Amino acid sequence: MQKFSQECPELFQRVDMYAHECFQDYDEGCLDYAKVDFSELCTFLEYIELREYGGGERWKEEGSREKLALRFYLSKTIAEKTPAIENIPKIYLDFASQLHEHDIVLSFNWDCLLEIALLKVGKTYTYNWDDAQAIKICKMHGSVNWRLNEPRYIGKQTNIIQWKSLRFTEGMMTNELFHTSIILDYKVWHQFSPLGELEPFLVLPGYGKAFDVRSNAVLWYKPEFAFGFTHDVYIIGLSLAPDDFFIRSLFLSNLPYIDDFSGVEGRKIFIINPDHNAKKNYEFILSRGQAELINEKFTTEHIDLMKERIKNV
Repeated sequence: MQKFSQECPELFQRVDMYAHECFQDYDEGCLDYAKVDFSELCTFLEYIELREYGGGERWKEEGSREKLALRFYLSKTIAEKTPAIENIPKIYLDFASQLHEHDIVLSFNWDCLLEIALLKVGKTYTYNWDDAQAIKICKMHGSVNWRLNEPRYIGKQTNIIQWKSLRFTEGMMTNELFHTSIILDYKVWHQFSPLGELEPFLVLPGYGKAFDVRSNAVLWYKPEFAFGFTHDVYIIGLSLAPDDFFIRSLFLSNLPYIDDFSGVEGRKIFIINPDHNAKKNYEFILSRGQAELINEKFTTEHIDLMKERIKNV
């Protein structure tokens, strides 16, 4: 929130006012945003947007000013904290190096560290599965380098960024998502301010998620085929928050039935997660003998496991 408050004080004051209201903090001082429940704040902002929508005051189709500005500064901070291509930790480069064109990565993160690592090791990736020779990245919660719909300007103003369509509207979607690689370089962010061309599509936590995920519903539909016909499945570091009902539902709807229709011999589900609640969270597949829990932090040793499993396929 620091960057938000410094660069866009007027909009931040509105969000801060709602945050005080949400958490019933009537002190005029600043909230400690490191301690507030971010999911609860996002849910409250969703309510504010709903109220504006009902009164005919909604800012634009992509969301309220408060939510769009919050997404922008979250994305800008994430981009700033993401290592540059020359500083990527070795474990990420090792992970990217062992991926091949048949791999599908479902990511619930907003950052672009995987994309940068793949560029570093000279591998191509795709977001919309249209390139059979590229690694498929499904960003289930959106990404800092995506936006919903093309920018709409009045007058002679033109886009600075060349946006590429994810082409989801060629199927069942009515609103298109676009992506760009130019803002993987954090220096580019200094050219933009909130509520402009750079309008990151992030699915925020909380109960507004049920509305936002409809914009990238294609990515929640396709993994059923990914789970069905891949060989091994690796679930890395996902803690499964109690209110993340969409991820829970995705796994409940797919993982228990992997062996029922795939016909793939020798496949296995590996859950690599240090969380002390991991065994309880994944009991629905662990109890069936379909998965192995490695209750550890993800390391290069697990990457070696992946490589060894690939050799034996």
